Amino acid sequence: MTRVTPAAQVGPLAHVPLVTMDDLRASLAVHSGLARYLFVHIPKNAGVSMRAAPQLRWKMVGVHKTFLRDRDYLLALRRAMGEAGQHHGIAHARLRDIKPWLVRRLQPVAILRNPWARVVSRFRFAKLVAEQGSRFAGVTTDSFEAFLDTRHEDGNRPFFWHRAARGWYPQVDYVTDETGRICADLLRQENLTDESTAYFALSTPIRPRNVTRKGESVDWTSYYTPQTLQIVADWYARDIETFGFDFDTGATRNIWASRG
Repeated sequence: MTRVTPAAQVGPLAHVPLVTMDDLRASLAVHSGLARYLFVHIPKNAGVSMRAAPQLRWKMVGVHKTFLRDRDYLLALRRAMGEAGQHHGIAHARLRDIKPWLVRRLQPVAILRNPWARVVSRFRFAKLVAEQGSRFAGVTTDSFEAFLDTRHEDGNRPFFWHRAARGWYPQVDYVTDETGRICADLLRQENLTDESTAYFALSTPIRPRNVTRKGESVDWTSYYTPQTLQIVADWYARDIETFGFDFDTGATRNIWASRG
């Protein structure tokens, strides 16, 4: 008799956990009516701080595998990440990857970040992951310039919007529907303490988490030369145009704070 190994233990399925307590809590928050917000977690944009905030524990849910739009999407994501040797990154799904009824029921909200600062954060995160010997590293960090060159390999790979270090998709992709319409309230990482406190009507501010190197203050602008600055400007032209970024500013257009 042929022995069948459970699918969750082999191949691309190995990186996807069974239903967790967090999955169950998120489902309970949604179906009980306690949850009011759906968090769209753009990688390296303060998502860990938001998802771990005790003030938002029942008020807001992130994306869990049961929230993805259908089983085919989940299986395709598992397969793509397994073949690439990467973590599934389910929490980084875009709005269009989520069940439509959930998007209609809850108010989507996301955090935007200056694209030049975000690329440096992704680079530093990639270096840390490599130094720690993670099996999910897999991207060159020999230099910042070499890291930028990986956009040619990973920039348009299907499902790589789920990746942090290796995801080169623009932020606008995460918060628009199939027609290109922005469907989320957008806060700014550069003003996150004030904006999140006001937006969610919190009595205490959200505490920052997941600092890449604790205690190390980094001037991200120092990573750039005129050439590398232009590379990022060209690659993220849609974000810059849609959200009104400049090299040293946060978003100025299509954001929650600009509503009259």
